Amino acid sequence: MTFLQLVILGTVIGFNNLAVAMALGSLGQNAKKLRIVSVFTVFEFLVPLLGLWLGKASSGFIESTVWWISSLLLVLLGIWTIIFAYRQERRDSRLLRRMTSYRGLVLLAMGLSIDNLIVGFSLGLGDVTPLVLAMVIAFFSGVFTWIGIDLGRKLKRIWENRATVLAGAFLIALGIADALGII
Repeated sequence: MTFLQLVILGTVIGFNNLAVAMALGSLGQNAKKLRIVSVFTVFEFLVPLLGLWLGKASSGFIESTVWWISSLLLVLLGIWTIIFAYRQERRDSRLLRRMTSYRGLVLLAMGLSIDNLIVGFSLGLGDVTPLVLAMVIAFFSGVFTWIGIDLGRKLKRIWENRATVLAGAFLIALGIADALGII
């Protein structure tokens, strides 16, 4: 795998994190930015290594049965984000606190990292060591998460609920594109 291929892989995988981070940023989670980036980055580092560890034998089964989970989670998060834009703040702030707790972020990061599990199964890594692959994926995911939270917050400030709806629509589109195999 060339350096350019590694950068492209990291960028593509990081876009899931960008979309989710934009949604979180538009929901006012800038204060928890470091927590969100940390949890996402740790998962994006560990999950490809877990995929390598699980091995080739189970890759066919997992790839054929679980590929849709990350798509579904993105679509559901997108729908929830759009609904959040129009609901009462008091009730939703409690849900948002749960979602951005460490437990909530771990569950969200697990959903986002399913594609990394499949990447870890890949035998086409060539001369790239697993740690280099995991570090590149984690780096791009962390950077995109950081940017996404800021971008979501800024869009929210400019366009109020429209930014939240836009972030939700982007997540839905990303989930559908993932399910259709476009990305």
